[in-house]
Amino acid sequence: MQTHKRTSFKLGLIVNPLAGLGGPAGLKGSDHQDTVELASQRGVSSKVDQRVCAVLEGLADIQSKSDLEAIHILTASGDMGGDICEAFAQCFEIETIYQSPENSSCEDTFLAAQNIKQANVDLLIFVGGDGTARDVYRAVGETQTVLGLPAGVKMHSGVFAVTPKAVVSIIDSMLNHRLVAASMAEVRDIDEDEFAQGRVRTKHYGEMLIPDDQLLVQSVKCSGLLDDELMLEELCTFISEDIQDDVLYILGSGGTLKTLKSMIGIEAPTLLGVDVWFNGKLLALDVYEAQLFELIQTYSQVKIILSIIGGQGIVLGRGNQQISPRIIELVGTANLLFISTQNKILALEGRPLRVDSGSDKLDRELSGFHKIICGYEDALLYEIRYLD
Repeated sequence: MQTHKRTSFKLGLIVNPLAGLGGPAGLKGSDHQDTVELASQRGVSSKVDQRVCAVLEGLADIQSKSDLEAIHILTASGDMGGDICEAFAQCFEIETIYQSPENSSCEDTFLAAQNIKQANVDLLIFVGGDGTARDVYRAVGETQTVLGLPAGVKMHSGVFAVTPKAVVSIIDSMLNHRLVAASMAEVRDIDEDEFAQGRVRTKHYGEMLIPDDQLLVQSVKCSGLLDDELMLEELCTFISEDIQDDVLYILGSGGTLKTLKSMIGIEAPTLLGVDVWFNGKLLALDVYEAQLFELIQTYSQVKIILSIIGGQGIVLGRGNQQISPRIIELVGTANLLFISTQNKILALEGRPLRVDSGSDKLDRELSGFHKIICGYEDALLYEIRYLD
């Protein structure tokens, strides 16, 4: 099988320098305001640097054995990531994107995560425990792909890799287009009020998008789908059931979306055109760009559903030029939904998806790994690559 390497991979890195101190010090966690002082009195020092270095060493080895041009690491200054990354300056492109104070806090984790998300990274690695996961979740929500490197005391959330080697393995799979499932995982932490009463109970705070290192062919076997027709039916059924009230849906072109349009009740939907749906009704059939741009002005919530052109792997700029850069800018890239059957992804044989919107700025913004919905509880992380 032919492989296709990308030129750069943007990796966010946030380190909680206090992670894990509270465990050996008998503090039941690292959230106590005097954690550093108490841990020092009890002869405990942080081991978090060792875990981060193990990941960076693994990534340096991957890069040396591939034709990947660069791994670009965006991090916070000082002990929140910058100091550790300095030792790897010859291996990676390092950029400090947040200036953290000498004594950082959970608010610095939140602000650093916000800045890194805005930089459009492919993956955000955070190092810590459940408290760190909560701070990252507050900053990035459900749209930024993240992965926790476990280094804390409390580890109840489902967003963590098992070990540093597991983090390296997942990134290796992403870089080499061994298809990686995209899953939503819970962010949980101990309920402090219950803990004060001597009861260990966790509280659910939300979910974040993580890469789940599972080969696509195994997913196909588990689902029991036999052919593309069944995959298409499952995909469109899932999307049709997930359509929300009071949201304007712009439905792109192609056979996959024609099936979806028919399933939600559009009579004679356009195969090569763009249709608009709102609250169970067809608002416009086969719209043109100016008409669509005017239409969306009066709606507060808009989503655009795009499918992949089979064989070519193009998701924008072929057959759906009605969905122009100015329309996407108004709607927001966070409101783009990419859908495809698994077979269409497999047929690409590792080639990335492409965009050709007519705007270099938008094409660059869309470059990176995105969630591709394939069916019920079935999604992949797959690369859209800017073609310069």
